[in-house]
Amino acid sequence: MLEILKRIKTIIENYELLFELAAKEIKIRYKHLVLGLLWVLIVPLSIIAIFKIIFSVILKVSFGPYPFFVFLATAIFPWSFFNLSVSNTILSIQDNSNLIKKVYFPREIIPISVILANLINFLFTLLIVFLILLVSKIRFTANILYLPLVVGLEIIFTVGVCLIFSGLQARFRDIKYMVEVLLLFWFYLTPIFYPLSMVADRSSILFNIYMLNPLTQIITLYRVVLLGGYVQTLPPGFNLTYLVGLSVFSCSAVFFLGFLSFRKIDPYFADLV
Repeated sequence: MLEILKRIKTIIENYELLFELAAKEIKIRYKHLVLGLLWVLIVPLSIIAIFKIIFSVILKVSFGPYPFFVFLATAIFPWSFFNLSVSNTILSIQDNSNLIKKVYFPREIIPISVILANLINFLFTLLIVFLILLVSKIRFTANILYLPLVVGLEIIFTVGVCLIFSGLQARFRDIKYMVEVLLLFWFYLTPIFYPLSMVADRSSILFNIYMLNPLTQIITLYRVVLLGGYVQTLPPGFNLTYLVGLSVFSCSAVFFLGFLSFRKIDPYFADLV
């Protein structure tokens, strides 16, 4: 634990390199794109439109007091941040092999810089979410003050997951394809386009297991802070305090596990890449 805290301190001390790599990531990513940063909005909004046609128009699934577009927007943008971060960092160590072999620095900075670049885009999309909520006349409550906490939980969880997979990818080149399949399953096992009640109505045991998914916890918390009255739509007996505690524990555990996993492989990066 002490070693990890020292590592985090070292990363913070190298903040200039972190921000430089993040700026480089953004510049390279959108350099040759005609629409540039707009793709951060176009892709999630396209997904929302597709699912709206399927679930709201064709299947006519009920999403409580909220329009489907609003219900999905509060989850699809946080999911996109996580999904893009994992997808973009999986090859980050390999792609920076020249830098790794030339000079020593905390290697965690490489995947974290990619996450930081995605975070900047995500914060921009959150403004769009607020605009959607305002246009849809969704009332805000005092819960909105906890939004920074929820964003922070997602960040530390994302960092942990990305450190695990980016480190393992340098050692096992099949990880990339396994993660692609995992992300697909993860998407459908997270209440992004369906309400929690659909799972709770099936089985209480299944629901308790389902809630162990950190992304389920995070997406639920996003809706609690963004959608006024959302707590009242949760399954009977749902304990919000327990959810917050569970989310803090699970996200922190993944965060530290990510650093431990990454540090195990770190000494061999120069030879592996």
